[in-house]
Amino acid sequence: MRRTFLAVALAISASAQAAPIGVVNAGFEADFAANNTFPVLIPQGWTVYDPDGIYNNSNRAVGVLNPTGSTFFPGGAPEGNNVALTWLDDGDLNNQHMGLTQVLTTDLAPSTHYRLSVEVGNIDSGTGSPPFDVFGFFNIQGFPGYAVQLLAGGVLLAEDNNSLGATLAEGTFGTSVVEFVSAANVLPGQALEIRLINLNLPGTPGNPGIEVDFDDVRLAASPLAVPAPALPPLLGGALCAWLAAARSRRRLM
Repeated sequence: MRRTFLAVALAISASAQAAPIGVVNAGFEADFAANNTFPVLIPQGWTVYDPDGIYNNSNRAVGVLNPTGSTFFPGGAPEGNNVALTWLDDGDLNNQHMGLTQVLTTDLAPSTHYRLSVEVGNIDSGTGSPPFDVFGFFNIQGFPGYAVQLLAGGVLLAEDNNSLGATLAEGTFGTSVVEFVSAANVLPGQALEIRLINLNLPGTPGNPGIEVDFDDVRLAASPLAVPAPALPPLLGGALCAWLAAARSRRRLM
């Protein structure tokens, strides 16, 4: 009987375990970047999020950065070698947002707890390695703010709107966490989506706040556990099944 109870308990527990949801190029390693370089490109698997129409692939751009051996992030990337960069160097466009987005192949499920975590970086000033040294020294002091969003069917479910912004030191990363619990009934066909946004908050000449970096995007889903009131009937059913089997064995002996 103990084995029966244990099996039922394990089945209940397993149903509530978090399962990872696939994110293409979640660590931004698919595009090569040499140490201390920052190619301007759209990372594979992602598209530009540009609600204000400001992206120009120049002073308003996205790309990847390999901070190994640099002053940008002395500790390197949180995961792998690369991080994603979102660069907005235009003081006339303060508060106009831009970033990266990815629509996943997984739809929103009912009665599910979602947990999205992303490493968010406040880049420090520095100079790239050749041939990127031609751009000279970058004063990237300050922080323009960020948002990490989880959506389904294009509708915002939950977000972290710059909760780390006031405490994230230059040249470091912090973990942004966004959580959402779906309703028992959801419309089918609502694809999940992740957005990583540079909020482009106003800076100062000494602290312009131009770039936000992102890395190690992880999304997990956990079906809601069986409510406590439902456990006794479930375990009782297992006990009845065990007793019935025991009686059958005794009759056969």
